[in-house]
Amino acid sequence: MVLLMERFPRRFKVAVATVNNWSLDFEGNFGRILKTCQEAFDQGASIRLGPELEIPGYGCADHFFELDTELHSWEILGELVQESKKLKDLLIVTGMPVRHEGLLYSCMVSLINGKLVFIRPKISLKNDGLHRETRYFAPWNERKGVVQFELPQIFGFEQETVPFGNGILVSGDGIHIGFETDEDAWTRDLPDNEQSLSSYADIVLNSSASFHVMGESRRRLNKIVTTASAVLKSVYLYSNHRGCDGERLYYDGMSSIAQNGDIYAQIPQFDIEDTAVATAVVDLGPSKNSEQSRFTEIGSEECLLAREALPTSEPILVEPMKDVEELCNGPPAWLWHYLRRSGKSGFFLPLSGGKDSAAVSVMVRLMCDKVVKAVEDHKDSDDPAYYLEGKKVNCSARELCSKLLFTCYMGTENSSILTKSMSAGLAGDIGATHSIAVMNGVVNAYLNLCNSVHNYVPSFSRNDPREGLACQNIQARSRMVAAYLLAQNAILSSGREGTLLVLGTTNLDESLIGYLTKYDCSSADINPIGSLNKVDLKRFLAYVIDNFDFPHLKQVYETRSSAELCPLKDGKIAQDDEEELGLTYEELSVFGRLRRPDSKGPFAMFLVLVPLWHPKMSHEEIANKVITFYERYIDNRHKTTVLTPSYRATVYANDNHRSDHRPFLYPDFNYQYTKIRKLAKQLAEKESAKENLMTIYL
Repeated sequence: MVLLMERFPRRFKVAVATVNNWSLDFEGNFGRILKTCQEAFDQGASIRLGPELEIPGYGCADHFFELDTELHSWEILGELVQESKKLKDLLIVTGMPVRHEGLLYSCMVSLINGKLVFIRPKISLKNDGLHRETRYFAPWNERKGVVQFELPQIFGFEQETVPFGNGILVSGDGIHIGFETDEDAWTRDLPDNEQSLSSYADIVLNSSASFHVMGESRRRLNKIVTTASAVLKSVYLYSNHRGCDGERLYYDGMSSIAQNGDIYAQIPQFDIEDTAVATAVVDLGPSKNSEQSRFTEIGSEECLLAREALPTSEPILVEPMKDVEELCNGPPAWLWHYLRRSGKSGFFLPLSGGKDSAAVSVMVRLMCDKVVKAVEDHKDSDDPAYYLEGKKVNCSARELCSKLLFTCYMGTENSSILTKSMSAGLAGDIGATHSIAVMNGVVNAYLNLCNSVHNYVPSFSRNDPREGLACQNIQARSRMVAAYLLAQNAILSSGREGTLLVLGTTNLDESLIGYLTKYDCSSADINPIGSLNKVDLKRFLAYVIDNFDFPHLKQVYETRSSAELCPLKDGKIAQDDEEELGLTYEELSVFGRLRRPDSKGPFAMFLVLVPLWHPKMSHEEIANKVITFYERYIDNRHKTTVLTPSYRATVYANDNHRSDHRPFLYPDFNYQYTKIRKLAKQLAEKESAKENLMTIYL
C-alpha cells in the first residue's frame, strides 16, 4: 500500500481546532470537542488536532490533585472513542491527564475509528510566570521510550492496552506523525529531539495552552509555528485554546497550519465563538527515511492520505496585531466570556472622569462592538457565544452597551465640575446608562460616627496628615459600598432579572506603590486593566481616540490625573497624582519593568538607572527616586493581597495570586538605601573631580 501511494502526490486535508473550553465543565467541553471533530470530518479532514488538556480544561489548577478530574476525563474520553466510530478515518488528537505508575502526565491522546492508537505524555513542563505544571504533572523522562499502557476497562474501551510514551505514529499509508505539547516546542534546542523530528516526521502536531500577553502572540507565531515548520521541514499543526476558562487568563487561539515557514490556515486571535476549525490541504512530498529513526514507531492500520486528487492550499499572509490593537481586542473578549459564564446581566462601573475608568468603559463598548460584528458576520450561526441570558444578541453595539453597562459618577464636595462633565460626556459617547450619585451625605455620616466615638471630626484643615488621609479614605471606601448597592439594584427598577458585575479600575502603577485606598473602588469583581501601567493605558487611549468616535475621550486623555479626594481650590482640581507621588508615571513604568520581569532589587535598580537617567538627573536625584519608589512599595505591598482579579495582559503584572510571589510585610530597606546613597555620593564626587581636572587642563 505504501509503495503504491508513493506513486501519487502525498496530499491530505488536516484540521486544527480552537475550543472555548471551561475548566471542569466536562459536559460542555465534550460538546465543543465533538462539534469540532464533526466539522473537521464534514470538511474532509484526516486529522483533527485539539489544544492541551482540552477535556478537563487547562486551568483546573489544584483540581488536578483530585481523582475526580481524572475519572471524569476518562469518562469523556470513553464517549469520544465511541463517537469516533461515526467519523470514519478521522484521527482525533485530544488532551487529558493520564496517570502512569503513580505519576500524572499531561497527555496528547490519539484515537481513530473507535480505538486508541497512542498516548503521548508531555516532556518539557512550563514552570514560569503563571505556570505551575510541575506542581501537578511529571515530565516523561524516557525521551524515546514507549511502553504499553493498560487501559481501565470500566470506560468501555474495546482494547486492553495502548502505546504510551515518546514515539512517532505511522499511518497505514506511511505518514510519520510527530508530537509536541506546548513547551516541548520552546525547548526544541535539544539536539536529539530536533534532529529526530526533522529527519523522520512528515507532520508535527503541537497541542498548546498559551494565553494572551501583549506581544507574546507575535513571538509565538514566529518561534513556534513558522520557524518550527521551517526548521523541522514538516507540516506543522498548532492548536490553542480560546477564551476565559475560569481564571485571570485569556487564551487567544491562533491555531495554525504551517509548512516550510509559511502559514496555510489560521484561526483569528480574538474571535469570540465557542468553537472554530481551520483546514488546509497539504502536500507532504517524498517519504522521509525512517530506517535510522531513534524514535519508536507506533503503527496504525488506518490510512490518512486523500484517495482523490486534491489541490493544495495556498499560503496566507498573517499580520500580527500591534500591542494597542491587542488591548482593543483581548480584554473586551475576556469581559464577554466572563460575563456569559458568570450568569450576570451586565456591568456596573464607577466612572470618575479619569483615564483609568475611561479605559475600562471603552473596553466594554469595544466588547459590544466585537459581539455585534460577530453576530452580523455569521448570521446563519447559532454559536453559544452570540447569546446572553438565553437570548441571541440582536441590536446595535450602542444599544447593547446601554443594556449591559451602567456607569455612575460618585461625586463628593471635592469632585470637580470638569470630571463630572467628562464622565457624563464619555458615557453618552459609548452609549452607557449613566447616573450621578452625590456621596456627601454618606461621607458626613461616617465622619459624624467618628465624632460620636472619638469626640472629634477628622478634617483637612488640621496639620496631622492622619486626619487628611482618613478624610480621603472614607470618600473612597464609601464608593465601594455604594457601587455594590447600586449594582445589585440598577436593573431591578426596570423589571429586568439578574444583577451586575462591578468593574474595578485600578492600574498596575497604583497597586504597585499603593496609590489607592484598600477596599475602595479598586475592590470589585473583575478588573480588565489591573496588569497595565499608566503608560500602556495612555497608548491605548490615544489609539482609541484616533480610531473610534468617542469625542469626550480626548478631553479625558489630556487632563492631568487626580484622585480628587482633597478640597478644591477656587472650584478647580488641586490634587495631582504625580506631584503627590514624587514620581512620574513614565518613571513608574520603568521601575515596574525593572522590578518584574527583570528582577532588580533597589541597589541593582539604581545601577541600571544611572546610565539611563544621568546626566539628565543627578546621581542623588536618581537615588532618591529609587528610594521613594521602594518606600512606597514596601509600605503598601499588603494591598496587593486583596487586589481584584484582573486580566493578565503583561509580563510586568504584580498580582501576587500566581505571578508575583513576595512578602506583604517588609522590613525597612535601610541597608539597601545606605548602599545606594553611598554609591550616589561616590559617583557625584568622582564626576566633580573629573570636571575640576578638565577645568584645570583647559
